[in-house]
Amino acid sequence: MGIPTRIRVSSAAAQAERYDGGLPLKSLPRLAGLLADVGGALEVSLQAQMREGHAALQGSLGGSLTLACKRCGKSYAWPLETEVDWRLVADEASERALMQEFEPLLVEDDELQLREAIEDEVLLCLPMLPRCESCENMVASQPEAAAPVEEEPRRENPFAALKKQLKSD
Repeated sequence: MGIPTRIRVSSAAAQAERYDGGLPLKSLPRLAGLLADVGGALEVSLQAQMREGHAALQGSLGGSLTLACKRCGKSYAWPLETEVDWRLVADEASERALMQEFEPLLVEDDELQLREAIEDEVLLCLPMLPRCESCENMVASQPEAAAPVEEEPRRENPFAALKKQLKSD
């Protein structure tokens, strides 16, 4: 089965549906806006099932994303490999209860926007400041430059200024 736009959570978990395939990068608009090239696809492998009384989606997302280096501007391939273990919950109380152990996803009306959830996960994986390998090595090899500390202009002690003024009068 390919990667549907949305799934019915209860039936997907009950039937242990599996979602394997390529998801074109250009079909993920928020992610596509951050990439230097939208050719290619994400490799998605997710298994729906019931776990500890909740519907779950577990699997992996991977591929090569083309990012633009924020330092030199060159495009470079950035490898993405991440595992997901989502618990699909219907209310905020269940979401709060599971937050310590799992990654809960709030589902409305038994429907999960699957492609949107995948896109959210990939966006969270992206580096905050993309840098190609050569720029990353250059930055890593430079010692931390201490920010120059500007000295405040030296102000004259007000009592000393008063004393000078009294002597000159």
